[in-house]
Amino acid sequence: MWLGYDRDHRTLTTTKELAALARALPGVEVKDHFGSPSFRRNGRIFAQAVVDANQAILKLSPSHQEFLFEARADTFKPEVWGRIRWTRVDLDGIEKPELRQLVQEAYEQVAKPGTSSSKRAAKVR
Repeated sequence: MWLGYDRDHRTLTTTKELAALARALPGVEVKDHFGSPSFRRNGRIFAQAVVDANQAILKLSPSHQEFLFEARADTFKPEVWGRIRWTRVDLDGIEKPELRQLVQEAYEQVAKPGTSSSKRAAKVR
């Protein structure tokens, strides 16, 4: 038993579920990103599906990343793109309710006011 469920008897998540959860959020567009589907809000990526590995790459808050990397290193690993650190998630290690929460958090990282997209939009006006 770990975090309230039996790891041998849980429902695993897939990149199809990641895609469905991401597409259900307001204003999301799907675009190719180096051969993988990426999910964007205001032109900014918040999630990417790595279909062949059943993994997701998510934009999570730095403090949440640190916690996940430390507490569940078998499921959550750092993914660095340039100067930005993302979170690579092994979807075989999480259930759908947790994936839903992570996708929502990633979405909020790019949808919240004060992000670079909001600043660019303000300059255009």
